[in-house]
Amino acid sequence: MNGRTERNALLALAVCVIAVVLVSSYAWAAEGDSAEVRSSAEGSKVDRDAEEIPEYVLGPGDTFRVRVWGYDNLEQEVFIPPRGVATIYPIGQVKTAGLTASQLDELITNKLVKYLTQKPEVTVVPMTYNHSQIYVLGEVNSPGLYPFQGKMTVLEAVTRAGNPTARSAIQQVRITRQDPSNPAKSKIIIVDLDSVIHKGEASKDIQLRPGDIVYVPDAFSAAQRTNK
Repeated sequence: MNGRTERNALLALAVCVIAVVLVSSYAWAAEGDSAEVRSSAEGSKVDRDAEEIPEYVLGPGDTFRVRVWGYDNLEQEVFIPPRGVATIYPIGQVKTAGLTASQLDELITNKLVKYLTQKPEVTVVPMTYNHSQIYVLGEVNSPGLYPFQGKMTVLEAVTRAGNPTARSAIQQVRITRQDPSNPAKSKIIIVDLDSVIHKGEASKDIQLRPGDIVYVPDAFSAAQRTNK
């Protein structure tokens, strides 16, 4: 199997899996176990207040930069290998996967104490996000799986996927988000990207979470759904 064939096969498999998730999401919605939220200026605020975007959790494949105030020689960029244990100078090996930048900041600070004469001021900044991903499907020019870039909005995700096609209905972009406390449940958020792009209503755009499914429907399907 050549590289192109393998990529096509993986994409087809991903689409199948995502389709199952979407169907499951709609089923939950029909039973009242999944809420559909429309991202209006008011609805977007309500959604953000009820569900704050958590700090990004680092994982294998990610990189982060460590800065120690007053110690330029300790500034370094660290890659997290597959097993999640990274090497940080001068500490040595540190279990970094599964930690946020704030947690890692505190961990490195505590471990550096024995190497320095005073308690250091450490800053950890994520640099690349390869561990977590999102799906962008439907009427975009390059549907598929994309790295979650720290803080990413729906508009940014759709843009990364090659922008909407001419057949798209960007007024009804659907975000399927799993319930972190119960993966069997999810909710659907409707985002009106047309208002974001053409009317400057940035409040209708929302921050994505790792694992979100962004689906851009075609105009015919969107019209059918609206008329139901």
